[in-house]
Amino acid sequence: MLRNIDVDLLRSFVTVAELKSFTRAAAALFRSQSTVSTQIRRLEELAGQTLLQRSPHEVLLTRAGEQFLGYARRIVALHDEALDVIN
Repeated sequence: MLRNIDVDLLRSFVTVAELKSFTRAAAALFRSQSTVSTQIRRLEELAGQTLLQRSPHEVLLTRAGEQFLGYARRIVALHDEALDVIN
């Protein structure tokens, strides 16, 4: 089965993971918090597992999230680099 991951979902995941907050990530991405939450839910559905552990005061990576974060960072960086080459 072929599955594709939207780069926007990965960018949201990386930003939430780095800032440890949906609110701060939304502000950094110029999106609403509900949009970022929806994107993370969609990514977790694609992954078939929880990537972020949410609590009222912080957001932490799950074990799967820790394993996935490096890949997500590299994909986002390569995507942005490719766009820079053609622009």
